[in-house]
Amino acid sequence: MKACVAQLFDLPDKGNDILNQDIETLLYKIRLRTENLFMTRQLMCSEAVLTVLNQGLKGELPPEIAVRITSGLPEGLGGSGCTCGALTAGVIALGLFLGRNGPGILNSRKVYVASKELHDYFKLHFDTTCCRVLTKNIEVGTKHHFQFCARHTGEIAEQAARIILERKPEVFEQADWAYLNKIDSKIKARIKQISSKL
Repeated sequence: MKACVAQLFDLPDKGNDILNQDIETLLYKIRLRTENLFMTRQLMCSEAVLTVLNQGLKGELPPEIAVRITSGLPEGLGGSGCTCGALTAGVIALGLFLGRNGPGILNSRKVYVASKELHDYFKLHFDTTCCRVLTKNIEVGTKHHFQFCARHTGEIAEQAARIILERKPEVFEQADWAYLNKIDSKIKARIKQISSKL
């Protein structure tokens, strides 16, 4: 992927090593921001994935719509324990950036292939895509639960971003670094939650 992005961007004042470092930094920031929103309990897994990819890579969804669209996905589709909410939100993010804009069978292959790639990555790294299997030995709501799921949430956001950048490298240029550099403390997150209810 790095070589692909480096070839597509005409950056004479930056060497490929610097560009590659910038891409890896972007992916790392996406992972950290996603984990932070989940760990501070501002957003659930699926909400954090789509929110960070949408805002961090300048998708076209208003932030509240990104949360609303994914709010039924946590804990394996509404608590049913099926497909991990982070994975399903990652697929939605792929659709946001790579999906088709209307009818026509030919323009759907790009997002199909990308979605399968994300699914296969998740299954290879975590052995299953089923939330109930992933968390079978974890008590829901505990610190360990949040740490465990934050890892999956951050990793799937990072991998979805990697897939997006491989297929649409121009997205790198529009990244919102200010948003991605934000890290909220639990106290700051709690204040945000309380003030949003007033």
